[in-house]
Order: sequence, then C-alpha cells, then structure tokens
Amino acid sequence: SRLAEWEDEAPRGEAGSAPVDSESARIRLDKLLQASGLDETRPAQSDYAAEAAYAFSPRNEEGRPRVLLAEAGTGTGKTYAYLVPAMLWGGKVIVSTGTKHLQDQLFQRDIPTVRDVLKVPVTIALLKGRSNYVCHYHLERAKHEGRFHSKEDVAHLHKVERYAKTTQSGDKAACPGVPENAPIWGFVTSTRDNCLGQDCPNHAECFVLAARREALAADLVVVNHHLFFADVMLRDEGTAELLPACNTVIFDEAHQLPETASLFFGDNVSTAQVIDLARDVRTEGITSAKDCLDLPKLCGVVEKAAKDLRLTLPVEPARFSLAQLEERGGFDNSLVGLIRELEVLTALLETQAQRSEGLENCWRRAGELVAQLRRWQKGADANYVRWGETYTLSLQLNATPLVIASIMKKQMSGHPRAWIFTSATLAVQRDFGHYCGEMGLEGAESAFWDSPFDYETQALLYAPTGLSVLNDSAYT
Repeated sequence: SRLAEWEDEAPRGEAGSAPVDSESARIRLDKLLQASGLDETRPAQSDYAAEAAYAFSPRNEEGRPRVLLAEAGTGTGKTYAYLVPAMLWGGKVIVSTGTKHLQDQLFQRDIPTVRDVLKVPVTIALLKGRSNYVCHYHLERAKHEGRFHSKEDVAHLHKVERYAKTTQSGDKAACPGVPENAPIWGFVTSTRDNCLGQDCPNHAECFVLAARREALAADLVVVNHHLFFADVMLRDEGTAELLPACNTVIFDEAHQLPETASLFFGDNVSTAQVIDLARDVRTEGITSAKDCLDLPKLCGVVEKAAKDLRLTLPVEPARFSLAQLEERGGFDNSLVGLIRELEVLTALLETQAQRSEGLENCWRRAGELVAQLRRWQKGADANYVRWGETYTLSLQLNATPLVIASIMKKQMSGHPRAWIFTSATLAVQRDFGHYCGEMGLEGAESAFWDSPFDYETQALLYAPTGLSVLNDSAYT
C-alpha cells in the first residue's frame, strides 16, 4: 500500500515536471525505503536519497538545474540512495562509474535489485567503449590472417567465434573461457582508429551500434568516466549521441574525474597506436595491394622506430616529466626518427588509398598520428604540460591542460541538466572548495555523511617506514 501511495504521489517524471522540495522528498523516501526493505535503518542513506531526489527535480527554486556534491563514507549505501530517486524522478539518467567492474556490478546486480523492488518500468542499458565488443569484420580478418603467437591464441579465437554467433551483446566480459586480458582481443575488436564505420561490410550486425541504440532508447544508462568524456569530445565535434538526450548525470567515484577529464581534454599519442597501424597496414596490403612491395618493408621500419622510442626509457612502467624525457639519451632523436618514418609511410599510403576502404582508413590514421606527434614535439601551448607514461610494451606522450575548470564549465553549460558528483572521498576536512575549484563547479551545493563503520576501534593502519620512492626499481 505504501508503494502504491508513493507511485500516486511521485510518478516517474520527465523534464518539466514540478519541483520537489527537500523535506517532502525525505518523507516520501523514508516511506519507500522502509516499505521496500532497501533501508537498513541507516539515516544517512535516507538523507542522501532525499538530497538526490531534490537534485533530480528538473528545476530548483531559482529555475536552474541543480549541481550536487555528495560525499558519503564507505557503508552509507549511496548506490541505492541515488538509484531509488533516479528511477522514480530521473527522466533519462546517465550513471558514470570509475571502472568497468563497477559498471558491471551496477548493471547486473544493484540496478535490477532496486528496479524489482520499486516495480517501475525503467529500461536500462550498459554501454562500454568499442574495444569491449567483438568486431565481426576484425574477427573474420583475424581468422584469414592467422598470425598468432601461441596455440592458446588460436583456441581463444575459436571460442570468440562461437560466442559471436550466439551472443546478443558481444561484450567480451561475457565470453566464456577467454580472459578479458587475453591477447586475442586485440585482433577481434575495433578501435576508433581502425573502425570502418558505415563502409564496414558488417555494419548492420555491429555489436557497438546495437549497444548504442539500446543506450539511446533506455531510461537509465550505465557508462564509465572514460566513455562519458569520449562522448563529450564527440559533442564538440557535433556527433555526440548520449549527452544531448539526458536530464541527469550521476558521477559515482567522482574523485577520479579531474585526472580522467584532464587526459581527455588534453592530447595524447602512443607508440601502441603506431604499432597497431603498422600491423593493420601490413594486413590491408596483403589483401588489397600485394604488388606494392615497399608497403610491408615500411611497416617493419615504422614498427621498429616505435619500439626504439620506447626502449629509450626504463623497462619498468613509470611516469616522466618533460625534463626527464629530454634527459634520456636518444629520446629526442628517436622521436624525430619515428616522425620521419611515419611521414614516409603516410606518403606511400596516399598512393594506395583508393584501392580499399581499409587502406584509405590507414592513410588517414597515419596522417593523424604524424600531426599528433608533431604537436607534442613542438609543445607550443603554454597552458598544457607535456609528460610521458611508459607501460610494459608502449610509451604514451601526453599534453595535459593545467586547468580544466573553464573547460568543464563550458561542457556543463551546454545543456540544462542536473549533475551529481558522489564519492567516499571528495572533501578535504569537509570542505569541497578544492574539488569545486578544480572542476569549475561554481555555486554547487554539497552534503556530507560520515561512514557508519567504527574505524577508530575496528581498524588499524600500518605505515611502514624506509620505503623507496615509487619510480625506484626496488620499490616492489
């Protein structure tokens, strides 16, 4: 009866429905949580849910969408606290998480639990980056190319092939018997660089496009921060799909946003992209330009140049300032050499581009990589800091904006919607000033709830002394 009463009072709304004041939201949510069993007598959870419900109201008293910063300690139950009002009030809601693991947890467990209890007809969708979905075109190409490093790769390929014939989603996380970090995924998924788009012969059955269609139609979409900012960048290019349609954005694990946003609003280029390009050019050349004998030779030269640049830095993964990079013997010369060899490859690809969509795509990618490497090399913009990060087999060169506040303000002002930033760690001694300044959140409202866990008596922190610095090879 209480659930029925709730549904009469507060049906799921769209933009333009009446504002909800904080106190009435709290009273209604208390009734709902008690009736549903979602509330485990945690007052902070009820208070959080009420604040979230008020934020989801399309307009506040001043007629502007609300921006809320909500810090809730571990164990508060913030996931349910924002999901309940999101499903009742939210219009179209995007929930952005810090990791793909949390994405899966929300989509597979938390959201279905809350939806079943509330009995609301909310449609949900999970959307990941394109490299998480099997690509029919690259799967077929991998089968015919057959260039694998081990028997295990071949066994994994057969499993992926069987999975692609039966799956609805194409999500590699659900492929039985093939770990997400298996090398085969690099051969059977696409990237933004090597996707053929509408020219792809498998365009109609594309798992990525199917996932996007579901996301556009759903009431509640779960993404991760990287994908969210990728959509933001597409909006700047006029091709974004998700953002223009949503009424509310919820950032879970929002403490990760400044770093993620800095990377996306900056510029980066990796030797891994160069090596992937060389591999794709070699494969497309075998298929469409067998008579161009210089193509595979140049691919080998470019690939070696990329690896030589990586080898100018220590084997252990680490981060390096611009000064540290320039101090490394051979770094500058290796970077110049890589750009030079890429330019030669780009010029040759231009003469072959008309022979296939794949070669034309490779020509475009090669030109973009040359431009990115040259921009990083020149570093003309004083508002960006240049640095590098090494991984086991690659080097990524980054140009990161020193300040992202103005960029974030521009993005948030582009369309009227509610924004909720939530995490267990946002404030410094209950002061959100640093985070607001970093993210450009002027006039944001904030709320803070302590963890219900008794850390003082139930936890002990050990701080070992004498450890070496993180970049030291002896640290581990």
